[in-house]
Amino acid sequence: MSRRILLLSITVVAIAGAGAFGWVTIRRGFSSRDNPSTIEKLVAMSARQLAVPSQYRQLRTPPSASSDNVRAGMEHFADHCATCHANDGSGDTLFGKGLYPKPPDMRRKETQNKSDGELYYTIENGIRLSGMPAFGEEHAKVGDMETWNLVLFIRHLPNQTAEELQHMEQLNPKTDKERQEEDEEQNFLRGGSTQSSKPKSHDQ
Repeated sequence: MSRRILLLSITVVAIAGAGAFGWVTIRRGFSSRDNPSTIEKLVAMSARQLAVPSQYRQLRTPPSASSDNVRAGMEHFADHCATCHANDGSGDTLFGKGLYPKPPDMRRKETQNKSDGELYYTIENGIRLSGMPAFGEEHAKVGDMETWNLVLFIRHLPNQTAEELQHMEQLNPKTDKERQEEDEEQNFLRGGSTQSSKPKSHDQ
């Protein structure tokens, strides 16, 4: 009899907790500007860890890894990943702030404590219900050095230098307006006009 009462009590508490969580969620709305609650984080982190196949968790970066590989990963990161993750891995960008959940600060232990294989799997396969897409080709073999270079660079983030950040800024994707402003600045520094030279139309 006591066991039935215990199970019933647990069920009632679980239902009440779910109801309270639902009520708070509805009250707060579903804006992506919010940060996930503690419960959401716990459930999501547990699900992600379970979702990574065991053979990936044991993977390590190839022994051929070198400083050139880290640099290649840095340059790839600047061109493909920094829009959401920022050059320093903080996630403090316009796009990053608008995502739900927000990109993690990859310099911190939550990311750095993951195995090489977990990072590799995340880059290749993405994360469902988040802004992290899958970048690897479907059914690709484990061994894509481009992805491993990114893993190496993520490991390097806590030790990133000011010179590296400056170099990455030159590699970040730019809009036409940003390119035009850079051209005008360079032209001015060379002693020219700040006005961009645009071709005149035939009817002028």
